Amino acid sequence: MLRKRTSQPYGWNSAAHGAVRHFICSSHDYDYYPQGWTASDGRSFEEGYYDENGQHYNNMVMVGGTTVLKCEFCENRMVYQWKEGAIPVCDKCGAQFQIDITDKEKTAYGSGVRNNTGFKSVLSQTPFIGKIAIATFLLCILLPFFVIAAVLFLSFNSGSSPAETRKAESVKNSVYVEEIGRTCYLDGEDWYDSQTKCWFYYNDTVSPYQWQYWYEGISSDYGDYGWMEYDMSEGAWYIETDDGNWVHLPGNYDTKNLWHMTDEYVNAY
Repeated sequence: MLRKRTSQPYGWNSAAHGAVRHFICSSHDYDYYPQGWTASDGRSFEEGYYDENGQHYNNMVMVGGTTVLKCEFCENRMVYQWKEGAIPVCDKCGAQFQIDITDKEKTAYGSGVRNNTGFKSVLSQTPFIGKIAIATFLLCILLPFFVIAAVLFLSFNSGSSPAETRKAESVKNSVYVEEIGRTCYLDGEDWYDSQTKCWFYYNDTVSPYQWQYWYEGISSDYGDYGWMEYDMSEGAWYIETDDGNWVHLPGNYDTKNLWHMTDEYVNAY
């Protein structure tokens, strides 16, 4: 469960400043604000991480996850994926990041995060006979729901016309992107815009979730890597040059034809 939040900052305008990112960790839950702001009553709040008690941290490193760090020397912001034994270093000026707190990504069942390892570990300690009993119990409970769902599904689809069926399939295989003013279609598992030669998808396997892009002529220079992200708060492109290694897109690339979602942390579809 999420921890109860008290003494939190206020007055944040997500429409003007971007989305607040949420991190669920072992010691605390954090909200990350990508820039400082002033509330309507004149009180100012700092950019960074706030835990459930309202405690502020400039930089937070999350074991097993990814966070955003800000360099205190050049104010560069960098997406940092935790690596055991590694020291976070600014990819712009080379200075070592000042880390205020190190926490661990929470993976217990029911926490609202991706991995349900806590539930799996409980089952692994259950005797074989106990597992059979649990499976039988769950089957008795869930079977009626599956039967009802199957009946509803068949009755719903039996009245669908061929035109309606094609329309439903079209919705699944195409998406209208307001930022470029046209419809894009699936190419394999990713959306594709032929005019800009860009593949893109909403990556929900990273923390925080966000849109990622692969541009022919730029990303293709990086072999098996090359996925790109756009940092709204910084107004800059990042590119993955190696496994988990994200850097600013080199300045020799022409970015005038690159586009990105208005809010890279919210799945609009």
